[in-house]
Amino acid sequence: MKTSLVRRTYTALPADPRSVSIARTYVTRILADWGRTALADDTQLIASELLTNAIKATHDAHKPDVLMTYGTSAGYECHPWIGLHQLGDDVVLEVWDCNRNPPKLRAPESWEVGGRGLQVVNDLATSWGYRWPKTGGKIVWATLAVSP
Repeated sequence: MKTSLVRRTYTALPADPRSVSIARTYVTRILADWGRTALADDTQLIASELLTNAIKATHDAHKPDVLMTYGTSAGYECHPWIGLHQLGDDVVLEVWDCNRNPPKLRAPESWEVGGRGLQVVNDLATSWGYRWPKTGGKIVWATLAVSP
């Protein structure tokens, strides 16, 4: 199914762990509206991992040393956002946070509790990466496609 239709949707979420559940519901509903339910499970999981990282990055961005480094005022609040866009057969999931530090794909030790989120994204997405928008922060994106 090749289509030139472009669809986009974004929403801001609080930098709170409860937002991960909201994001999972959000991407499921959008994909259902777009007739892309085959991508729902992987997209939910990727959204969970990327938003969890964004929430942590947002909290890290509010630490005094980071505030001084990036010139962010102490009263500034940033809320991560999550977005989806469809172009042709691909769906791109994007998550923005106000921290400029790039994501790092790690190989944690077996005893470590965290550090596997980007590996999950790497395993499930067709491709993924990040960019720094002119407005600040960073966007981590993942492309998903239905297998032929």
